[in-house]
Amino acid sequence: MKSDIMVLAALGLAGGLLMSGCSTYRSPATGEEAHYGCERLKTELNVPIGEVYAAARRATCELRLRPMRAAEDGISGEITAFDAQRDTVEIRLGALPEGRTVMSIRVGVFGDKNKSVVLLERILENLGQQEGPTPVAQWNDLPIGSPLR
Repeated sequence: MKSDIMVLAALGLAGGLLMSGCSTYRSPATGEEAHYGCERLKTELNVPIGEVYAAARRATCELRLRPMRAAEDGISGEITAFDAQRDTVEIRLGALPEGRTVMSIRVGVFGDKNKSVVLLERILENLGQQEGPTPVAQWNDLPIGSPLR
């Protein structure tokens, strides 16, 4: 009986330590709300998926993230890149009815809320601007002396 209680207490403590807390973030510039939980920052935007994808591509380029994969097909999209600390940056998009989009951002294996928020803010800025084509950074565009090359 006493050992059962100890096992349950240990499992409860381990589960509590391993579960990440959930929190809400509201953008000061746009008022958009995002929820951070399970190492992902998730939000729903009232913008079509094509525009969100273009803004996300522009944001990854502006933040000088190293792109590894980027694809979009009208109902879903994904951008995978690496940051300077070699953390994987994943942006996933899904189309919703009425021209809305669900977006999730995950940085690193265990998630990094601060980096995710910085990326979200840059994407929201780009959604507000919506000018010109999406820049695509190429490996050859890096200067010869660049540490990434």
